Amino acid sequence: MSKRGKIYEADGIKQIIGDRLKNKRLLLEYSLGDISDMTDFSKSTIINLEKGIATNLDYYIGYAKAIDLKIPELFDVSVIYEPKYELSEDKKNRIFLSKKLRGLLIKDDFFKNSVTVDDIIIHFEKQNDLTRTIKLSTDISRILLNWVEDGVLYVVEKRGRINVYRKV
Repeated sequence: MSKRGKIYEADGIKQIIGDRLKNKRLLLEYSLGDISDMTDFSKSTIINLEKGIATNLDYYIGYAKAIDLKIPELFDVSVIYEPKYELSEDKKNRIFLSKKLRGLLIKDDFFKNSVTVDDIIIHFEKQNDLTRTIKLSTDISRILLNWVEDGVLYVVEKRGRINVYRKV
C-alpha cells in the first residue's frame, strides 16, 4: 500500500480532543443522549468523537459548541511540527533551484527580455551559483513550463526543441 493509502493519524491528538469533550460533558452531567439532542449527532458519532476516532473536524467543533468548550481550549494540544516523510534530495534540490529562479523573476526582472534555459544556466555559471548538467537543464525547463501553466511566463518563440520565455 502506498504511504498515502491510509487516513492520516495525528499522533493521538484526536484522542486528547475527544477526552476534553467527554470530560466537559461529564462535568456538565450531560448524557450521550443529551449531546445527541443538542447536536443532532447519533450516539455512535458522539462515542467516536470522545474516543478520538471520528475523522470529520466539523463534528468535533459542533460538539464543542454544544457544550460551550471554546475552540482554543479544545485545540490547545502540543504538536511536534515536522513532516511525516522527509523530501528526497532531488525534491529539495528542485525547491532550491525554484527559489533561485524566483529570485531572477522577481528581484532581477531577468525575464523582461526573451530568455532560454541556456541563458539562465550561463547567468548562474557566471555567478558561480550552479554547475551545468543535463539534469539542471531539465529541472529548469520543468520549472519554467510550470510557470507558463500558472500564467507567470509565456513562451514567445520555439527554436526547435528550445523554448524562449518572457515574463507576462
